[in-house]
Amino acid sequence: MSNGAPDLSNLPSPRLDKPGRRPSLIWLMPLLALAVSAGVVWNNYASQGPLITITFKSASGISAGTTEVRIRDLRVGVVESVGFSDGMESVEAQIRIDKNIARYVDTEAEFWLVEPKITARGVSGIGTLLSGVYIAANWDGEEGIRADRFVALEVPPLASFGEEGTRIVLRSRAGGQLAAGAPVLTSGIEVGRIGQPTLSSSGTIVTMEAFILKPYNERLTTNVRFWDASGLSFNLGAQGLALKVNSLAALLEGGVTFGTPVTGGAPVEEGQVFDVFESESVARANAFEADTSTDIRASILLDGDVDGLGLDTIVRFRGVKVGEVEDLVGVPSEDGNDGPIKLRVDLRLSRKRLGLPKDLSAEKMRMRLDARVGNGLRARVGSEGLLGQTVILELVNLPSQSKAEIILSPDGRMMLPTAPAAVVDANSGVNGLATRISKLPIEELMTAATQALGNISKLTGTAEGVLAADGMDRIPGTIDQTLQEVRSLVTAIREGGAIDNLNTTLRSADSALKSIDTAASTLPALAKRLNEAADGLQAVVSGYDSDSRFYNDIRGVLKDISTTAESFRSLARSIERNPNSLLLGR
Repeated sequence: MSNGAPDLSNLPSPRLDKPGRRPSLIWLMPLLALAVSAGVVWNNYASQGPLITITFKSASGISAGTTEVRIRDLRVGVVESVGFSDGMESVEAQIRIDKNIARYVDTEAEFWLVEPKITARGVSGIGTLLSGVYIAANWDGEEGIRADRFVALEVPPLASFGEEGTRIVLRSRAGGQLAAGAPVLTSGIEVGRIGQPTLSSSGTIVTMEAFILKPYNERLTTNVRFWDASGLSFNLGAQGLALKVNSLAALLEGGVTFGTPVTGGAPVEEGQVFDVFESESVARANAFEADTSTDIRASILLDGDVDGLGLDTIVRFRGVKVGEVEDLVGVPSEDGNDGPIKLRVDLRLSRKRLGLPKDLSAEKMRMRLDARVGNGLRARVGSEGLLGQTVILELVNLPSQSKAEIILSPDGRMMLPTAPAAVVDANSGVNGLATRISKLPIEELMTAATQALGNISKLTGTAEGVLAADGMDRIPGTIDQTLQEVRSLVTAIREGGAIDNLNTTLRSADSALKSIDTAASTLPALAKRLNEAADGLQAVVSGYDSDSRFYNDIRGVLKDISTTAESFRSLARSIERNPNSLLLGR
């Protein structure tokens, strides 16, 4: 070391201890978050249900992520996306269904849109005003064939799965006001509802499904009849005008009512077809007439339209209903030219009511009918009713008709020959009814009634004149005075002083006789008035039937008046011949 500086070369070198590297716990937090997120994603993916597609006509109120799918008001899915189908003909909604119930969504599942509606039956879907529309679902609790594409219903189904009842089919000639959801009534109680009406290919028949709830479905038998309960029902009869309205819903929405006019009948099965009649009276009439099925199809050709002929027009044979009109079709001329169009009337006939055995084959049945046609069986237009205003079709035997036979149409229908109509056009329809009413002798009837009232008035005046005649009121007093004088005379004779009293009495009697003579002079006039009254009554009686009670009563009065008049005349003659007869008694 120089210059006194310390020697540092021999100092020991320091030993450095390097600590070991340890991972920081802070780095575990992102890993943990990543693991949790992956678990959540996996759990969400594993728990989500399948995706189904429902087709709607429009996306009214449907929005992705908001619109729910509900069954019995419980959420079971949600709409994930909404878009157009191929060709933009409809709207498709992609819906995620809960996994727990996805296995029940099979080919029988039904979906429809629920939105607020105001109808005659009340307000439905009012809860959607706040929550928005939702898609209602309906399926049973049994697993079936899986499906992932559905078409939404336009109207809710008739019955939910598990709802007990019977499905039937109603058939009507005219739909009237019947609409989907319209009520089915019995005895004024709503027991079912009607499905969506559909029109037949011919455009003449409306069919609709109906669901009758339990236990009311037990009332359905083959003898049950349905009739239209839409609108108002008027009935004008002997008891006055009756107005009937089944319910406000039936008035605005339409509806049908059923009843059992005839007891008995067999129970019905699912899908039983019932006809809907226009009124209760028509339905009851059909129940009493229709005891057999109409299993014969036949047709006739008429020259042009017939006023009053329509669907369900009655076909009668010997006065008994044997069928009805099934359809009316215009048929062009056979040569294809612009000739007159004929009316083909299709009939449904009952072989039993025509007297044909039930076990006959179609060919033998046609041969039997053909034989009858050869003997003069013809179809023609007829009429019935009080004034002949109801048009019907008749099967009549006219042996004088020329020979004819049944012709088979291309569709296999039997074409029956026809005869001229049995009604006159001038007497058919409303104009004919007005013509008949105008021909009634109304003026003659009114004149006769006026004359009868005049005769009665004349009779009343005659009777009043008789009672008011001069001397009529004095007769009872005069007679009473005479009797008093006679009593006084007898008393005086008994008590003495008879001569004086007798003279006095004779003078009083002379005065009484003068009064009687005055009164007697009025008796012929009184008898004459009684005779005039009898003549007046006779004129009144002549206008009534000799067997009526009024006629017999008036005849008795006439006899009494005649007897009284004759008594007055006899009394007058007696007083004139012998005035003292009142005093002497002879």
